[in-house]
Amino acid sequence: GGILLGPSALGKIVYFSDLFPKRNIVTVETLAYMALFLHMFLVGLELDLTAVGRISKKAIILTISGLLFPFIVGVAFFYSLLESFDQYRIQVHNIGCGFLWAASLTVTSFPAIGRILCDLKLLNSEIGRLTMPIALISDLGSWILVIILIPFCDNPANALYVILVTIVYVVASFYLIRPFLGWMVHFTSDGNNNYSDCYLCFALVGVVLSAFTTDITGTHPIVGSFVFGLIMPNDIALVLMDRFGYFISGLLMPVFFTVAGLRVDIFKITKWSLVFVVVPLLFTVKILSFLPISLFTNIHSKDSFALGLLMTTKGIWAILVCITALDKGVFHAGDYAVTVISILLMNSIIAPTIATLYKRTNLFIKYNSRTIQEARNKTELRILVCIHSYCNVPGILKLLEISHGSRHNQLTVFALHLVDLADQPSSVLIVHDSHSPRFEETKANGAHHDYDSSETDQIVTAFNEFEKTNDNVSVQSLTTLSPFTAMHGDICSLAEDKFVALLILPFHKHTTKEQSLEEIISSFPNINQNVLDNAPCSVGIFIDRGFEVTNGSDPDYGVHEIAMVFIGGVDDCEALYYAWRMARKPGVLLTVIRLLETDSRDQRKSNELDDDCINDFRIQTSNDDFIIYEEKIVNDGEELIEALKEMENKFELFIVGRRDGLDSPITSELLDRIDYLELGIIGDLLAASDSATSSILVVQQFVNLIDNKVIEDLIGTQWLSMDRTAMNFGSRRMLMATSNTLWMYSEQKLKERHDVDEGDVDDGDGGNR
Repeated sequence: GGILLGPSALGKIVYFSDLFPKRNIVTVETLAYMALFLHMFLVGLELDLTAVGRISKKAIILTISGLLFPFIVGVAFFYSLLESFDQYRIQVHNIGCGFLWAASLTVTSFPAIGRILCDLKLLNSEIGRLTMPIALISDLGSWILVIILIPFCDNPANALYVILVTIVYVVASFYLIRPFLGWMVHFTSDGNNNYSDCYLCFALVGVVLSAFTTDITGTHPIVGSFVFGLIMPNDIALVLMDRFGYFISGLLMPVFFTVAGLRVDIFKITKWSLVFVVVPLLFTVKILSFLPISLFTNIHSKDSFALGLLMTTKGIWAILVCITALDKGVFHAGDYAVTVISILLMNSIIAPTIATLYKRTNLFIKYNSRTIQEARNKTELRILVCIHSYCNVPGILKLLEISHGSRHNQLTVFALHLVDLADQPSSVLIVHDSHSPRFEETKANGAHHDYDSSETDQIVTAFNEFEKTNDNVSVQSLTTLSPFTAMHGDICSLAEDKFVALLILPFHKHTTKEQSLEEIISSFPNINQNVLDNAPCSVGIFIDRGFEVTNGSDPDYGVHEIAMVFIGGVDDCEALYYAWRMARKPGVLLTVIRLLETDSRDQRKSNELDDDCINDFRIQTSNDDFIIYEEKIVNDGEELIEALKEMENKFELFIVGRRDGLDSPITSELLDRIDYLELGIIGDLLAASDSATSSILVVQQFVNLIDNKVIEDLIGTQWLSMDRTAMNFGSRRMLMATSNTLWMYSEQKLKERHDVDEGDVDDGDGGNR
């Protein structure tokens, strides 16, 4: 907006320049600089310096190198330009020009990076977790760089004195003023965080005095306002952020950016080629400076590339350096215009590029129970089931009933009805009220969705009845209206938002009365395959052959026989843990059949992991009469087919691992016989048999592509996440909010425990009476 109002556009019009004369700009600039001081005060309030202590030395060294290397290259590049273009030789006498020019294009904005990651919903992803700590160090390094450069470029003779005085003031602020502020707030407040307006006025006056102090010492006033924000006590800092955040960032800061844009005169640029050279150069140097992270660690090169790209994000720091250089005569109008336009171009490229690299369906929020194996010791199991049509419901409900192994554990089910709307440009997610299951037609974008809602009524009603008839079961019914081409993204996003450990998909073919498989809709295989490729949790594909809800779950009415076929690999281990969980259900007889291959000496590492999984299972179930363990030796693919054929009708349900990409000498012989890749070899062999009557569940365990331990070692902190809350690393606001939430949760738990204890005492007294 400022560029359009300035001499680059509307300012060239005589009528417009008379309407907004330049003599009135001084008043606006005063307001703009005041907004800048207050904004830097807010940045100091937001920043949590304790996060810096948790970052590893390796990350700090890599970050500093990523800051200094582009700066050195920028300085060298600037003076090489002076030799190449004659019109720039006039500036050779000012040695500080190149340093400030390089600094403006080198500094990184921690808040700007946080906003980009938050807008792209990447803040909770692995790249967000990797970027935020490094951005914090880079931002602090930018502070130090600018504090050193401004005095040297302004008055080199007194630069050392100015820097020493600034260091003394910063140390005094942390070790003298900060304890005094804490003492004053503690002894003058009522302790309920109800601060009067006097505290807020005192804070504003303190910001002005601190900024004035650093200004008279020779550095920039924003140093004082930022330091004063850092030393504010946490309790009052949160109040100040809530009171002043929108007013300063939303109303005053646009004035500062407008003033910065008013000074840009594109007609002073004599060489436009500079802009198109500077931008690719800075991107290249930044990316190259952060590539060593992928060389020294196991982090993927794509993440290192994205990290370097994000580190080129510019914010207020870069604009401030440009304005300071222009005010002190270090920059000429052409230099200022080239630098600001380069910054705008770089910032406009970063977000779309990152969004392209990390598509929505490939992003996952980190949560603890992302697989059945991780959730086996949890009291709650969260499952998302997808429904194509009502014919999927009986078998899915029976599967869920058996999955609820213990009455003392909580089962949370999210039932998602998939409805295809090919002409719908965007997806619509409908959440059904469990107390009012009747589905109502919903308008989206002003248009009615013309489809029969009676099937959705039946699905919602069936799941509500399932919730009512089972203890410790919670069900939420949803419907997604979207084209089949985008449906897998909706499924993965919902699984991510609901923090589920298992996502169950119906097989795209329905079993007929003759026990043959009949295809329902041709688009379903693509949906299942895309979900398998992009799901943020473990996935199960369920082939229903009459696995319906009956009273058989009660041990008085008989026993359900379930088989788990184990060959090896993480998918088989995941399937074993899920079958193990089912075996806790009364009336379920589990038979685990391990197929041993005679030629498996080339897979010792895999076999060791498989043995650990099997041994853990056998030790903990040794005294369970309803769990049977068997081993069978198979020598080739034909014996494997024969072994599966013998057992195909002995059990009601088979649970097998998909084992994608894990080929043994025996199963590799059968690759050419696979009809359904999403089922794997074992699942495909069981499903292809026309004489089989058993239902099948094929399980794929989620495997994180990025080693979280590597990231934890690099940034020196473990992943902290809360339900529906983004991880703002280095944010004092988030740190305090998390602490307060955990405190409130603990207080609630203590109160509930106290009430239970009192109830037990009352019961005991009643019994004595």
